[in-house]
Amino acid sequence: QPNPPGSTQPADKTDISKSAQVTLSQSVYTYSGGKKTPSVTVMLGAKKLSKDSDYTLAYQNNTNVGLASVVVTGKGNYTGTITSTFVINPKGTSISGKVKAQRRGFLVKWKKQTKNMAGYQVQYSTSRKFTKKATVTKSVKKSAVKLNVKRLKANKKYYVRVRVYHKVKGSKYYSGWSKVKSVKTKK
Repeated sequence: QPNPPGSTQPADKTDISKSAQVTLSQSVYTYSGGKKTPSVTVMLGAKKLSKDSDYTLAYQNNTNVGLASVVVTGKGNYTGTITSTFVINPKGTSISGKVKAQRRGFLVKWKKQTKNMAGYQVQYSTSRKFTKKATVTKSVKKSAVKLNVKRLKANKKYYVRVRVYHKVKGSKYYSGWSKVKSVKTKK
């Protein structure tokens, strides 16, 4: 179909959804209460497309913990849409004070996290590297700020760490682990 006179619009627009590569500046964020807007690079072969003249961006679900997305929509000479996703994880917590040694066990306390979270995970291990065999993971409800661990070996060194998790649409999202603290159980 010929173009009307005076038009610079090509008859065939390029569909970006078929061949463009979309790269986000960051794919994992930590919840902060603000919107997350990673910058986007759109490449069509060796050509870098320009935002606002070749495509527009729309961010979705990009404030709270969960899977967020950015929709790239072709504009001008380009058509089609590409959706790229990124993750917002809960904000972490830290262990309060020392892990308190007890008889064949210990007491660990942490700072309360209230926003965008469903609970905590506490890991303790006889391995500094938290190898699978030597490590136990306990899930703790969101109202808790401490965990009393019992029935461990006496006079044994344990490494302890805590993280926050949240459930969104059937998926679990985790914060980073707190700094590791160690404790030696009493007899």
